[in-house]
Amino acid sequence: MEKMIQALFNSEVEAFKGLQALQELHRTKDVSVGETYVLTRDGDGKVNIRSAKNESEGAGVIGGGLIGGLVGLFAGPLGFIVGLAGGMIAGSAGETLKAEGVSDYLDQVSANIPNGKSVLIAHVWENWETPVDTVLLPLSRDLKRFSLEEKVFVPAKTELDKLNADIKMAEISVASAEASEKQEWVVTLADLNAKREALENKLKIHTDHQEQQYQIWVDEHPSAEETHDAERRRYLENRINEQKARLDQLKKNR
Repeated sequence: MEKMIQALFNSEVEAFKGLQALQELHRTKDVSVGETYVLTRDGDGKVNIRSAKNESEGAGVIGGGLIGGLVGLFAGPLGFIVGLAGGMIAGSAGETLKAEGVSDYLDQVSANIPNGKSVLIAHVWENWETPVDTVLLPLSRDLKRFSLEEKVFVPAKTELDKLNADIKMAEISVASAEASEKQEWVVTLADLNAKREALENKLKIHTDHQEQQYQIWVDEHPSAEETHDAERRRYLENRINEQKARLDQLKKNR
């Protein structure tokens, strides 16, 4: 299942140990790992974000264009808030429709990091949770994961359905309204159409990034025949087939 992992560490060193452990799981094909980031808040409250390549992506409030890929697009209509303290995932596509930045997710995570601590964020596919738990729980103070489909894309598609229904109602109202009310409905309809267009564009961009990541994962796992262990081979074949099916579904739904 495609997930986002968020783990809190006592230091940047421990966070990078966690990152290296995830990368090793990817190398051994126990999980599939996409983009990863380490966010660190120093003793003065300044936050720095580093990519898996150990390159600084910026400090403090993250500006547009600095964070790329899927994580960088978690904002606006597809925004959500992950609370470090309580483990709550709050907000839905409808509740966050007015958000504007391209880094709302990372900004929210950054705001909740205690001084002197670090957070590892990783986009992964895992068939079961044991491999990641085994390497991260001994290092992490707090490990959370959530399904992208459940927490991001389903709410966004629900919001799109709601917008389509509201647009139909507004179109009916424009056609039947008294002259004194017509202009107000015209403005409402234009606003709804703009919101729908923004959400459709965001969904398309997300789908593009997902397709690219799934294609990489599929290409990296061309065959499970490399192992002579029957159980291991079935495990790998299952993940490869699931990822191929998801990739086909993404292409079909365009």
